[in-house]
Amino acid sequence: MIEMKHEQRSPVSSIVLAGLALAALLASGMAAAEKTTLRDQMGHPVTLPAKVEKLVAIPIPIASMVMALDGSAARLSGINSAARSDIDEGLLGRMFPAAAQISTQVAGESFAPNGEALAAARPDLVIQWGDRGDAIVTPIRKLGLPVLTLKYGDSQWVADWLRITGTAIGKGERGEKLATWFETRMAEAERRAAVIPAGERPRVLYLMRGRSALLVAGKNTSMDGDIARAGGINPASQLPGFAPVGVEQILAWNPDIILLNNFERDMSPQAFYADGRFKGLAAVTKKRVYRYPRGGFRWDPPSQETPLALDWLYGVLHPDRSMPDLRPRISETYLMLYGYRVSEAEIDRILRFDENGQSAHYGKRFGKHP
Repeated sequence: MIEMKHEQRSPVSSIVLAGLALAALLASGMAAAEKTTLRDQMGHPVTLPAKVEKLVAIPIPIASMVMALDGSAARLSGINSAARSDIDEGLLGRMFPAAAQISTQVAGESFAPNGEALAAARPDLVIQWGDRGDAIVTPIRKLGLPVLTLKYGDSQWVADWLRITGTAIGKGERGEKLATWFETRMAEAERRAAVIPAGERPRVLYLMRGRSALLVAGKNTSMDGDIARAGGINPASQLPGFAPVGVEQILAWNPDIILLNNFERDMSPQAFYADGRFKGLAAVTKKRVYRYPRGGFRWDPPSQETPLALDWLYGVLHPDRSMPDLRPRISETYLMLYGYRVSEAEIDRILRFDENGQSAHYGKRFGKHP
């Protein structure tokens, strides 16, 4: 018969063990309680850790937005490879030199995540577009990473980006402040343009280069909405998205103004003025072709800098109408957004005077005045 021995525990050791168990239970409960849940822009609940210390931003504008909210690049452990040019060629790298060290391997221009690079970045949160299909979101969730999704297409939605992203990284007050400022300035731009009679609204096209033809910004693009907000008419507004368009159609529309994108280095006003195919086009003969400015971020897509973009666009479309001087507004806005004091030379660079300076009204409207 096997004798069973029972270990005797002192009352003190029993109390210690019970205390440890209770502490572990409380710690587990506190850890669970510290997690927060918010709803992203697509309406999905996202459970976040108590503190988001590492963040991957796959949408291109969100890299600079996080820096504006945080006052630093330190929280970003990965960004879209296309956002790197804002650091190297825009003003972002000058404002936040540490941004040059952020990994750009997590995603490219297609926004498809690189699982291996994401795992290496070890983020507490990934921000991704939510309205471009599940194929770019599901792989992130399969890695067990929280993913916060945003939607794209209207500049007004930036206010929600600021609020949601600010809340996610523990900068909710800052996010609310910037969102309120953004909404106020957007409303100001719309009021300013609302009084312009239909007969005084110029025809405006936004162009990119596609694989086999030029692309024009049509319906459901932020550029179409911003042209209207600045008091212009987009002849391509009935076309869906970024639609291919031939030279013949552009000639038929005969736009008063052509806006060039910020993503292609060789699309410049000078190239349009020299292109014989566009000879006789109103925008060419009157030298009203302009490339969008670029500061902490490109001014043509939506971002925290869109209020400045709308000021610029209004000035381009309506050079004879009064508006606040853009140069002081750039200085004030960059100090508020990034804590950075821009020089006059940097403002010239932002406004692309090297490319736009030969176009009509540009120096008078946006140049430095004594």
